[in-house]
Amino acid sequence: MRNAIVDNIRALCMLGVIGIHTGSLALTPNDFTLYCLLEILSRYSVPAFFFISGYGLCCTDKTLLSGGALPYADFMKKRLRGAGLPYLSWSLLYMLYFWLILPPGFVSWQPLHVAFVLFFGLGCYHLYFMVILLWFYASYPLWRVLLRGIVKHGAAAGLALLLLFQLAFNWWTTHPDVAPSQWSPLAKNFFVYRLNYLPLHYLLIFMGGSLAAVYWDKFLAWLRAYPLPVLALYLASVVYDAGSAYYAFRYQGYTLIDLANTYHQLSHQGLLYTIASLLYFCLLLDWLERRVQSGSAPKAAVCLQRIIELLAANSMLIYFIHPLLLDWLTSFYNKFGIVMTAKKVCLSYVLLVAGSLLASLLLQKIFQRSKILSLLFTGKR
Repeated sequence: MRNAIVDNIRALCMLGVIGIHTGSLALTPNDFTLYCLLEILSRYSVPAFFFISGYGLCCTDKTLLSGGALPYADFMKKRLRGAGLPYLSWSLLYMLYFWLILPPGFVSWQPLHVAFVLFFGLGCYHLYFMVILLWFYASYPLWRVLLRGIVKHGAAAGLALLLLFQLAFNWWTTHPDVAPSQWSPLAKNFFVYRLNYLPLHYLLIFMGGSLAAVYWDKFLAWLRAYPLPVLALYLASVVYDAGSAYYAFRYQGYTLIDLANTYHQLSHQGLLYTIASLLYFCLLLDWLERRVQSGSAPKAAVCLQRIIELLAANSMLIYFIHPLLLDWLTSFYNKFGIVMTAKKVCLSYVLLVAGSLLASLLLQKIFQRSKILSLLFTGKR
């Protein structure tokens, strides 16, 4: 059974992902507020996709709580078709694109190099998410057992322990204090690209989505009973995350790029902000949906709901295609000597969202005429 609220979170995630990638344009005007909005406060988006994935897996797992075995081969076959095949196709497409536009030597088609790129999600900067997602799928039997244990012994205690683990693990992996220069090339690559494949960085959020699936009615009732505390938590997390970044920028000499590399989704500020954002977004989308369904919503709210649903329905293709459009847009700016200002960055964001949506709709038209292309690039026939 589909959940409109969880489905519509995809739209907010997509807007956040595009915000992160548009943030590079905000370096030229050196505008902290704009950069913080795009590069820091949009960082909820990547973890939130894992919340959605955890929710979706548990909703379709019919024997999860009954103790039945998982038909792992069929499970992985379905996930490799739905996520693995599109990841492979889009990765090769981006490799081909960069091979065509970059000077010789930047892209190699040697089998070992291609395998290296695919394993670590290096075909384009946004594709690492799919690698982590595939690792979550591959290790799902472990998380299935963990979820049963949490349900048995109490969700609150389980989430609290997971939060402590997540804070400690993320801190250790982002501040390892290790010099891998003398390691073997294989070990060094696994260390350098550890953020590209380890699902443990997002375990709390993934398990949060899984528990939301198990306790959805109670979860929604809790949100509706405590809207003000949820709003207060969200605002406090915004102040904490953005405030930490501002202090570092204003008083500690951090550059804007330093901020993005410090106050990301794996920092403790970013993790707490992600949790608060998910609670607030679920509350907000539930409120909007109820207003629209009751017929009491103004036209603006109805229009907003339709836009969110449209973005959510096209989120997968928007995710895959928007870096290509951003590269074209950036090349256009460079060719004509257009210097970025805060207003131009905002306009670029709007153009990228609209252009990615239109490209997604066009691709869907094409895929409707070709089942093979649809299977390769969306995982659907």
